[in-house]
Amino acid sequence: MVHEASMRILEEVGIEFRYDEAVDIWRTAGAEVEGTRVRIDRELLLGLVGQAPAQFTLNARNPAHSVQIGGRHMALSPNSGSPFFLDRDGTRRYATRADNIECIKLSHQLSPINIAGGFHCEATDVDIAHRHLAYYADSMRYTDKISIGSCQGAGQAQDTIDMAKIVHGADFVENNAVITGFMNGNSPLVWDESMLSAAIVYARAGQPVYYSPFALAGANTPASTIGGIAQLNAEALAGCAFSQAINPGSPTIYGMFLMIVDMRTGSPMTGTPDLAHMLLMAGQLARFYGLPVRSVGMHTGSKNLDAQAGYEANMNMHAAVLGGINLITHCGGWTEHGLTCNLAKYCTDSDIAEGWIRYARGPRLDDFAEAMEAVREVGPAGHYLGAAHTIANYTTAFHMPALMDQTSFEQWEEAGSKDTATLGFERADALLAGYEKPPIDDETETELLDFVARRMSEISAEDMT
Repeated sequence: MVHEASMRILEEVGIEFRYDEAVDIWRTAGAEVEGTRVRIDRELLLGLVGQAPAQFTLNARNPAHSVQIGGRHMALSPNSGSPFFLDRDGTRRYATRADNIECIKLSHQLSPINIAGGFHCEATDVDIAHRHLAYYADSMRYTDKISIGSCQGAGQAQDTIDMAKIVHGADFVENNAVITGFMNGNSPLVWDESMLSAAIVYARAGQPVYYSPFALAGANTPASTIGGIAQLNAEALAGCAFSQAINPGSPTIYGMFLMIVDMRTGSPMTGTPDLAHMLLMAGQLARFYGLPVRSVGMHTGSKNLDAQAGYEANMNMHAAVLGGINLITHCGGWTEHGLTCNLAKYCTDSDIAEGWIRYARGPRLDDFAEAMEAVREVGPAGHYLGAAHTIANYTTAFHMPALMDQTSFEQWEEAGSKDTATLGFERADALLAGYEKPPIDDETETELLDFVARRMSEISAEDMT
């Protein structure tokens, strides 16, 4: 039903591609074009979508950190794009480049996080025209995990691809995916020039992007979970097909950025059962089309690391994991609907993510025979604390969260009566204090920094003219 509705939206209503080159690409591909309105018949659409790989490798600077995107694989990325940063004393202030570097260093050390590089928070102390250069250069220097690239227009996208070639080698980048980026649509039914011009650069370079309509269900979609999904599915599929019209076979990710509007206040909501339903449907639809899928993870509208933050993050993650989402974004540090980056939540989210990864893998079965032998060894009325099987497995038998306090009240009080936020900040500070920069070739680093300096100078000169 949803598929049929989405096909009819694209065939009969159409979707805006507000960029002349994008319109020309669609016209050449065989779509019906009227101004910037593009109508795509299902045969053309599904033929294009079918050319995208169902699974691909996203290569990190350190091959040990490369990940598979698609199939039965799951990758996690942390917070992105917050303009504000929460200090240890609770002060909310504008974020800086130094804050973003702290986020990169922290993500580099948190094992559940697969994508460490990118713009975790806005470097508001750097000229907005130069930020993308700082983000990617810092990412390549301070982590050897995967990075999210800049997608705000063709120029920023090309700079990102050029820097990737410096770090990974031009030949390797031409034949392998090394970076990913986001394409947020303007629902309802609009893709704009900023996103489209960047998507063209990425697709021609064979680098994947995730086409993610930015849903505020009830405001820019129908006030219906299934009606909203039908519209968002049409938008995401049109984006994925667009990449294939540019470069058939280029890796492409079907995405959805999901929130629901609180009809009482107009504010966005997350972590609700309706949003969970939408996540589950998104996963099913992506598999139906044979596409890797991206959606959201540990979102919260809470301003603090509190019960609301934990509840909403877990509600989203449960649906994302059961829905088979391949790339789950915003899985570290996201508070206040993404407006504020919180290092304590980076660590608690990572702790929770460890549990979700274990949950997704299913129960361990390989020690069943040994466990049954332990039953014979202990017998009636005994205990297992000293059993051979327990001694051999006690550190790995059960998931034990690092930051969740399970002690008695007296023990907790004696240790300082610390709440979860305090424990999270302490963990973040300990990781940052022990951070070691991953090795990078001196000549490569110099070439990268020279490129950044040159492009910053050129961009400033362009602005002046």
